[in-house]
Amino acid sequence: MMKTLYRIVVIIALAVTAPLMLCSCGDGLKMNYSSADITPEPYDSVMLAGFAARKHLSQGIHQHLFTHCLVLMDKGGQKVCLISNDLMEISPALTDSIRTAIAQKSGLNIDNILVHNIHTHSAPRSSGSTTFTGGPNRLWKFSMMETMIENAVKTITANDSFKKFKLQIGKGTTDINGNRCEADGPLDNDVYVARFLQHRKPVVSIVNVACHPVCMGPKSYLVSSDYPGIAGKMLSKAWGGEVFQLTGAAGNMDPAKGPQDSIYAEIAGRSLAASIVHIPFTKVKDRGLLRLVNETVDLPYQIDSITPEAVMHHADSLALTASKVSATFGNDVRGWEKEILARFDKGPVPNKLRFHLHALDINGIIFFFTDGEPFCEYQMVTRNHFPNKTIFFAGYTDGQNSYLPSKRAYEVRKGYEYEVEQMHIYIKAPYPLSEKMPDTYISGVEKTIKDALESETK
Repeated sequence: MMKTLYRIVVIIALAVTAPLMLCSCGDGLKMNYSSADITPEPYDSVMLAGFAARKHLSQGIHQHLFTHCLVLMDKGGQKVCLISNDLMEISPALTDSIRTAIAQKSGLNIDNILVHNIHTHSAPRSSGSTTFTGGPNRLWKFSMMETMIENAVKTITANDSFKKFKLQIGKGTTDINGNRCEADGPLDNDVYVARFLQHRKPVVSIVNVACHPVCMGPKSYLVSSDYPGIAGKMLSKAWGGEVFQLTGAAGNMDPAKGPQDSIYAEIAGRSLAASIVHIPFTKVKDRGLLRLVNETVDLPYQIDSITPEAVMHHADSLALTASKVSATFGNDVRGWEKEILARFDKGPVPNKLRFHLHALDINGIIFFFTDGEPFCEYQMVTRNHFPNKTIFFAGYTDGQNSYLPSKRAYEVRKGYEYEVEQMHIYIKAPYPLSEKMPDTYISGVEKTIKDALESETK
C-alpha cells in the first residue's frame, strides 16, 4: 500500500514540475491555415503603438493588418496552433485571455497555442488608456480580439480541412537591417524561410528575420504592417500562397537607415523580398514528428530581494536621469514607483522575471519562440550551439515585452542605457535585470531546444 501511494505521489509531482511536452511519431503530418483582416475601420480613428512622439490619431492606411493562423496535426490528432499578428504587442494578460478563449471554444490545450506579434510600430495600441471606456482604440481592440479568436477556432476545429503537406526550408541573407545601438555592433543578416506546400504549391510561407518593423517612423500616422507586409505581398506573388513573418531576435536590430517613412518601408520590403525570392529550398522528409516543449526561465534582477524600500530608493536615483525614450522620464519613474508599491498591498513582489520559452519540432526543424525582445546575439549563439539543426528563432511571443540585452550590451553600456537601466519603467518590472541575466537566459533557451531534440528518440 505504501509503495503504491509513493508511486502516485511521484507521478503527481512529475506532472506538476515537468515542462509540457507534446510528442508523437507516425507518418503524415497535416496542416490547416487561414488568415483574417484586423485593420481598424475607419483608418483615421486609432492611436498607433510604438513611438511616444506620436501625439495624434492615425490619419490613413498604408497596408492592411492580418492575423495568420497555422495549425499542425499529427497522426494521433494532437494539434499545435501558431498565430502571427501584424501588431506591435499584446500584453501578457490580454494574450492569456485570447489563448484561454481559443482553448475553451476549440477544445485545444491552451499550452498548445502560441501567439506571436511581428512588432510593427504602425499598428494600433491594444492596451493602455486608449482602450479604456471612451478611448479611440476600445472598439477596435475587442473587434481585433474577436476576429483573432474566431479565425483560430475555425482553423483548429475544421478537421475536414486538414491536409498532408510538404515542408521546404531555405536560407538567405539581407542588408535591410543594422544594429540600432552601435554602428559597428553585432548584426545578424540571416533570413530563414519555411514553405508549407500542398499539391506542390505553397499554401503559406514563413519568413524569419531579425529587424524591427519601424521603417515608418514617429512622423508617420498611417496604419501599416511596415516592411513585412510589403515583402509578403511580393513573395506571395512570386511563390504563391500567403506569406507572413516571424520577427526574430530584433531587440537591437532596426532597419539599416533607422525609422523613416512609408517610402522607406516600401524600399526595405522590396529589398528583403528580392534577397530571398530565388533562394534554393530543401525538402524536409515527413517523419510524422511533431513536438512542442514549453518551459520557463526566471531571470534575475540587479538585487536579490524586491522590497518597497528598494523600489523607493531606486526611483529616487532615477528621477532626475535623462532618457532617450521620453522627455517625461522623471514623471514616468514616479508613476512606475506608485504602481510597483501598490503591488505590495496584494502580497510579495516576485524577485525574478519569469520568461516563457517554446520549442516546436516539425520533422526535425526547430521553431523556437520566446517572449520579450532578445538581442540578435542570442539567436546567433543558439544556432551556433546546434550547428547541424535548422532553427527559426522568434521573439515577441505570448505577451512579455521586455528587452533582453546581450552580455556585450552590459559590458559596453554606452548606447544601451535604456535597455540596461531604464526599460523596466515602461514594462512595469520592479527592477532592472541583472548583468547575470544573459547567461541565465541562454541556458534556458538551449535547454528548451535540447529537450525538444532529445524527445525525437523517445
